Amino acid sequence: MRLTKNLAAGAVALAALVTLTGCGDGGDGGLISGGGNGSSADAGLPKASTMAELQKFVVGTGAQCASVGRSNELSMLDESRDPAWSIKERSVCDETIVLLLIDDMAKFQEAVAKAEAEPMGSVGKLLIGQNFALNNINRDGRLLMQGGVTRLSCNQADRDSLPSGFTAKDGLVKPCFTTDYLPD
Repeated sequence: MRLTKNLAAGAVALAALVTLTGCGDGGDGGLISGGGNGSSADAGLPKASTMAELQKFVVGTGAQCASVGRSNELSMLDESRDPAWSIKERSVCDETIVLLLIDDMAKFQEAVAKAEAEPMGSVGKLLIGQNFALNNINRDGRLLMQGGVTRLSCNQADRDSLPSGFTAKDGLVKPCFTTDYLPD
């Protein structure tokens, strides 16, 4: 009887562990939550390996993204061609949201910080996951944030002006930070 109880408890613990770590071995390239590089800056953020996975994430939040294409419209086109930004791939959802797969998030944040430090420099509102960024998110920004992404800013004045009750976590590069605050 005692052995049966111990086996049952072990099975429950194993089931809970599998549930907490996600389905499968992660080798199928599915969306995965949790820290990818051991950094606390991206702990718990969603991750996508392909544009199809990123589109699936966007649609899963309730945001509009019926089609993904390589449009030359909207923002981040020049940046996607510059290796300093570490952008692996750029696409656009329904000619509205710019999707960016990022090879190295620290390099990406460094490039954002440099761009925002320039006079009149701005990259607009950026939402980030572990290895992707979303830009031109005006219409669906709040839905996307409810899906688990966070806003990235590398502007100290922006950090200093956060309304009370919102969080700011240090980014991978100074002065970058992430926040749950999304201004209109």
